[in-house]
Amino acid sequence: MKEELLQYYDYISRLAEIKCSSREDAEDLLSETFLAAYTYLNNGGSIEYPKTWLYNTLIHKLNNHLRKKYNYGITVDYDTLDNLIADEENVDEDKEEEAVQLRRELIYLSHITREVLIRYYYNGSSVSDIAEQLCIPEGTVKSRLSAGRDKIKKGLTTMVEKKNNIPGILNLSWGGSDGPNHEPMSLVDGDKIAQNILILAYEKPLYMNEIAEAIGIPTAYIEPVVERLTDGELMIKTAGGKYYTDFIIYSPDDFIKKFDAQKKFVDKNFDKFWSTISKHLDNVRKSNIYISFTAHQQRKLERYIVLKILQDFVLKLADDKCHIDPPRRDGGRWTAMAWAFPGGYNDKEYTELMQYTILGGHRRNQTDADFDGSYRISLLEFDTALYDNPHRFRTCGFDCYFKEINSLLWCIQRDIPVDKAKISNKMIESIDNLIKHTGLIDRKDGKLFVDIPVIDKAGFREIESCICAAFGDLVDTLGDEYKDYLKNNKVDIPKHITSIKEVHRYLPAYNYIAMLVVCTAYEKGLHLADVDYCCPPAVLVYEQK
Repeated sequence: MKEELLQYYDYISRLAEIKCSSREDAEDLLSETFLAAYTYLNNGGSIEYPKTWLYNTLIHKLNNHLRKKYNYGITVDYDTLDNLIADEENVDEDKEEEAVQLRRELIYLSHITREVLIRYYYNGSSVSDIAEQLCIPEGTVKSRLSAGRDKIKKGLTTMVEKKNNIPGILNLSWGGSDGPNHEPMSLVDGDKIAQNILILAYEKPLYMNEIAEAIGIPTAYIEPVVERLTDGELMIKTAGGKYYTDFIIYSPDDFIKKFDAQKKFVDKNFDKFWSTISKHLDNVRKSNIYISFTAHQQRKLERYIVLKILQDFVLKLADDKCHIDPPRRDGGRWTAMAWAFPGGYNDKEYTELMQYTILGGHRRNQTDADFDGSYRISLLEFDTALYDNPHRFRTCGFDCYFKEINSLLWCIQRDIPVDKAKISNKMIESIDNLIKHTGLIDRKDGKLFVDIPVIDKAGFREIESCICAAFGDLVDTLGDEYKDYLKNNKVDIPKHITSIKEVHRYLPAYNYIAMLVVCTAYEKGLHLADVDYCCPPAVLVYEQK
């Protein structure tokens, strides 16, 4: 078992370095975490999920250090919670079973109630001592003792079985700029417990022990997760000590129910949409920029222009108050939203709608390229399912794609050796996958080339002018009718959440409009008629600094 723990040494080491302000503190925290693990194993404990156990223990010990530093109360270690029986060798089997049941009920109590009971009954501290140690009034200590005894008595009497009932999966998205460690995505990515805490605390605020009971995991183990989500501003703690999720969570039904309304809106107004768009596309096709591209590059530019016009229309009119994403403690400036799916969810109707989804909207990935002169490179792209790969970053991995794709494209475009640009081996090894699955690059006669439009900043301003003019024409033609449509199709949200943007309430009512227009044009032979290859809506824009 100890060897299995060591498999996660590097992971826990990196986590300690991220959480601590100095290398010395990180090394101390790392040592204490593994010491707690080995002590627990030597005392006969069993660790079923070592990575989660080590993560929770590290966070717990970090919180204890912070509490000591700022004179907060000190919590009891997880291994202490699992060994609360004094002198177990002198306890008979019946008493031992009672102790196990008692311990089980104890770790489902809220933090402060659990602290008070442990200190009073197991450490022998007086009411006044506990009040001083935890910096709370003696009256609070007494009330917590009483409430804790009642809850434990009720739990032992009813023997309610607490099951680990993970309700589903939460897919998080965000708008704006993420934090230095990819917050908010990194707060929930791959962590089902965190995802389901957010789902459970969405409809109404819950106390910590209520969340624990709902999810079927002891309070002691979800506390650090809730604290992390609260510190990361995905949750809010109320003055009364309850927690709630502070962003909008959609269900599949929210989107299924609004699809027919969008289809009717597009069918009714398709001619107005397409006549306006095609007029401005014709102007672009006459430009020297457009003529200089290959046929593949021209289609990809057209795809980008069409989707940018449509997204600007559906988004800007929905968000006419021009909300600005708020600054965050992590250094980013973002607003979160999410989709919640019940456990085992497999709804064919919702899955079929994905063909009409623009995943993530318009994305701008900007990089400063300091080799071969100083340039700023921007990859502008949409992810769709129509002659496209909606997950092109998976060809080389999320971090690798967003950190290096611009540099790779620029190296290929300028014929710069990749070693000069410090392109990683992982990205180099992914080139064949990028050719096969993304439509961003290709190879001819053994030589790589960029297979999307590459435009300088001045030239791209001409494209932006076309998009802006088309947007203005659409507003004049369909703006009022579209706004009326949105007002009649808002999604209901919990009343206690006041931070949700109005535009997010409209999302299920406009999410499919842009691609419905595109797919209708495709079905009518007006758009992408000669395309039978991966054709991403993407352009690479460069400017010299």
